[in-house]
Amino acid sequence: MKIIFTLSLLLIPLSGYSFQQQEQNPDIKYGEFTDQRDNRAYKTVKIGDQVWMAENFAYIPYVCQPDSFNCGVWVYNYDGNEASAAKETPEYKKYGALYSWSAAKELAPEGWHLPSDQEWKELEEYLGIDSLDIEHKEWRGDNDEANKLKIHGETGLNIIFGGWMTDYGKFNFINEHANFWCATEFDKERGYERLIGVNNGKIGRAAGNKGCGFSVRYIKD
Repeated sequence: MKIIFTLSLLLIPLSGYSFQQQEQNPDIKYGEFTDQRDNRAYKTVKIGDQVWMAENFAYIPYVCQPDSFNCGVWVYNYDGNEASAAKETPEYKKYGALYSWSAAKELAPEGWHLPSDQEWKELEEYLGIDSLDIEHKEWRGDNDEANKLKIHGETGLNIIFGGWMTDYGKFNFINEHANFWCATEFDKERGYERLIGVNNGKIGRAAGNKGCGFSVRYIKD
C-alpha cells in the first residue's frame, strides 16, 4: 500500500506521558474501562456526545509475524509470533498493537465498536472543522484542530504516533504518524482511515488496504 502525504510531517521524538498528569486538568474527566478478556484497563474520555478510548487498543489474543498476511494482529517492529514476548517490547508498551481492518472490527470489547467514518466526522465537527472541509477535503481543518486530539490537547484523547504496517509487512513512520481504522468500507479491498501527523494540525481521511496494520481507538456503543 502507498499513501501519498500532501503535507510535510516533521519527525519529533515523543517523551512518555502520564495519565496522572493529564487528570490534573479539571476540564478533562476520564473514565475507565477494563477489558475482561485480559484485564487490561483503558482510560476513556467523553468528547461531545461520544465516549472514546483515550489509549491505543492493545489486546493481542495472538500476534503475527509481519509477513503473515491476513493474520490480523501485529506489534510494531516485532517479527515473532509469541504474544508474551511481543508484550515485553517497548513499542507495545507505549503504542499498543496494530490491527488489520477485519481484526479491528472483530476484536472490539463488549460494549464498544470501531468508529465509523461518520462517527469520525462527528468528532471533527465537534473540534470546529468546517462542514465543507469534512465532506470534501482529504486533509481537513485550518486551525490546528488535530492538536486538540494529541497529548496535552484539550479533548483528552491523547493521540500517540504508533506508525503503521503495510499489507506486505513493512513497518513505517513510528513517532511520525498515527493511523486509525474506521469501520466503514471504502470498497472491497479498502477501508476508511484517519491520519494524524506529529507536526500536522489537520486530520487526514484516506482509504487503506484492509490488510495493513493500523492503531485502533474504540468508541462506546
